[in-house]
Amino acid sequence: MESIKSQSKRAHQWISDIPKENWANAYFEGCRYNVLTTNAAECFNAVLKGARELPIAALVEHTRWKVCDFFQFRQKTCSKWMTRLTPKAESWLAEARKEAGGYTPWQCSWTEFQVTSRYHVDQVDIGKQTCTCRMFQTMGIQCGHAIAAMGLNHQDPFSYCQDWYLADAYQKTYDGVVYPTLDRSQWSDPSHTLPLVLPPKVRRQPGRPKKVRVERGLERGVHHKCGT
Repeated sequence: MESIKSQSKRAHQWISDIPKENWANAYFEGCRYNVLTTNAAECFNAVLKGARELPIAALVEHTRWKVCDFFQFRQKTCSKWMTRLTPKAESWLAEARKEAGGYTPWQCSWTEFQVTSRYHVDQVDIGKQTCTCRMFQTMGIQCGHAIAAMGLNHQDPFSYCQDWYLADAYQKTYDGVVYPTLDRSQWSDPSHTLPLVLPPKVRRQPGRPKKVRVERGLERGVHHKCGT
């Protein structure tokens, strides 16, 4: 913000008038676990791009096969892990430990600490799992300030990581099995129990139907240059 202010006070004031939770990841309300996805449905839609023109039965079977393929790949991957956390979470924690070496922690109460660095002073609450840098509460994993504070009481950083980062939790997520559908000759006939539902009468719009959603301006990477 100070860099923007040095370039343009008008731009700095314009950004300051917008709530920080609307544009700054650090002020996002709630835990985001370092995952930012604008459209999860579009991600999976891209995976099924080659099967969208198939008949409904073939489309369902292709979707099931694709999900099974994802599950099998992840089951084999996580079975080789020898760590308590997922590899990505382990790397985050390792980086935080390196940062903690440059901090000086001071204990204020049983759970509250003050952590000083060369340029900042941060407050850590181990009991509430919060830090003024906001990484602890938004990511669900310790920042360098929190690890430095835990080092005073020889606490285990792994015990304060959210369960979502555990390798065991990752493995349980993909333990399920998506069973194949039966052959068409084995389907039960529900016509005697369910009413006949016909598709709605919809007039087809002129032109070719769109297969890719229209992207928003920010997704297209539009850059605006602030005037001074």
